[in-house]
Amino acid sequence: QQETLSQADMLRRVVQHIPEKHFRMIRYFGFLANRVCGQYLPKVYEALKMATPGPVPKLYFAPMAKAFLNVDPFRCVLCGARMVYT
Repeated sequence: QQETLSQADMLRRVVQHIPEKHFRMIRYFGFLANRVCGQYLPKVYEALKMATPGPVPKLYFAPMAKAFLNVDPFRCVLCGARMVYT
């Protein structure tokens, strides 16, 4: 479905989604709430017959820089030796 809108109509539709001042937004509720997430989430996985996800691997700067920039951040730009934190 495609629709052509004027600029004013487009802004009017976007502004509808902005909450009023001092409106309290609820981000997580139910079994995703912080207080009960650890208790109920395993039960939800069991009811849906899903495997419980393992721990998320931590992201570190050096592997990300190697992957995206193709540059080892611990290589010296002058001599090419590996830099060491001391």
